[in-house]
Amino acid sequence: MRGTSSTSFAEVLRQAEAAFAGSNGTLESEAQELFSVADAIDSSNQLVRTLSDPGRPAAVKEATVRALLGSRVSPQSLERTLEIVQRRWSEQEDILDALELLGVSALLEQAQSEGVLEQVEGELFEISQLIDDSGDLTVALDGARENPSQRATILRSLLEGRTHRLALALAARAVGRRTASKPARRVEEFARFASDRRRRVFAAVSSAVALNEAQQSRLGAVLAGIYGREVQMNLQVDPDVVGGLRIQVGDDLYDATVLARLSRARSQLVA
Repeated sequence: MRGTSSTSFAEVLRQAEAAFAGSNGTLESEAQELFSVADAIDSSNQLVRTLSDPGRPAAVKEATVRALLGSRVSPQSLERTLEIVQRRWSEQEDILDALELLGVSALLEQAQSEGVLEQVEGELFEISQLIDDSGDLTVALDGARENPSQRATILRSLLEGRTHRLALALAARAVGRRTASKPARRVEEFARFASDRRRRVFAAVSSAVALNEAQQSRLGAVLAGIYGREVQMNLQVDPDVVGGLRIQVGDDLYDATVLARLSRARSQLVA
């Protein structure tokens, strides 16, 4: 995605990942719902145009989504869809890509919670390479171009029991969407999305009061300086937090005082 779509997707992804991280149950069903929503919208060119049209009132888009989905999906999936259609997108297809990638993100969050994110990422790259290296498999997948669900069935029959279930679910989705991209490249795209996620640092931030945008920006900059890379923050308000702020990054636990000392020390070292 580029331009406006890139900005819109970054915003909805940040919100979705924070919600996924706070989920108490499995995210696999929500991921499949998001995939199904993308497919339902993709089945109608008029629907895609309506929901991606920047000149269409947000109320019209919301009403269309509610009429389409109704009680067919969970409140969480409905909320993700509404967040997407209410934003601006550079290309019509970007709204479908955004829905799909939120589903991918849900499965990757599930993998992270199970401690298998690195394994899933590696297996996706291996599956992409397997498709490239196998002429028979490439021919079979290309031959089912007009029947994407058959592509997914072919891949599942080949990899069931040999690949982690989350990697298989992601790979099956990658080849199971009707698109002009080659199956191997689609699987590779999901692998790179997983790789980007694994390289990020995640911080659970609890504050006595909600942080405004400026405070979030400053905190993000401090954490990025400490860890040397982007830090994804999941924000929660907890009035009982002593000192007003508590941050957990992996096994590292900070309060506002410790974080301030680290920030000052880093500034002195850089100077």
